[in-house]
Amino acid sequence: MQPKTAAAGAQAEAPSEPVLRRLRVSMIQRATLTVSGHEEPVFTMDVGLSGVFVEREAPLPVGEQVGLSFPLPGNAIPVSARCRVAWRHAPGTPLVSKSLPAGLGLEFVAISELDGTRLRELLLDHWRRDPRARQFARQWPEDAEDYGP
Repeated sequence: MQPKTAAAGAQAEAPSEPVLRRLRVSMIQRATLTVSGHEEPVFTMDVGLSGVFVEREAPLPVGEQVGLSFPLPGNAIPVSARCRVAWRHAPGTPLVSKSLPAGLGLEFVAISELDGTRLRELLLDHWRRDPRARQFARQWPEDAEDYGP
């Protein structure tokens, strides 16, 4: 009988790709949103492999391209991505599954392989650490402007 290696144990604990793609990690971090060449400070609220939610009062049109730079917890090197506004949450609009401030659901359009790997590792670490802390994203609405019930 061969001894179990750490890598083998970690691999066995990894979720399937569809599960990993739905996983969201609460992550309140300062970030920089670039809209039409102008930078503005925002906060991320949660992140997944497909995108990130950022707090922002002023709406942007669904489909608009923006840039986003944000650090991952415990790492000062920022993740940089080109994003598309996939949906927006208007102030005061209730959500069925969770409570969010006004903001934007940003879908990653272009992210470096290295940053994608770092993001994947964050999600895997979250998955392995505490099964009760797992959070899953609802499907992002197709061509929706406001996300609510």
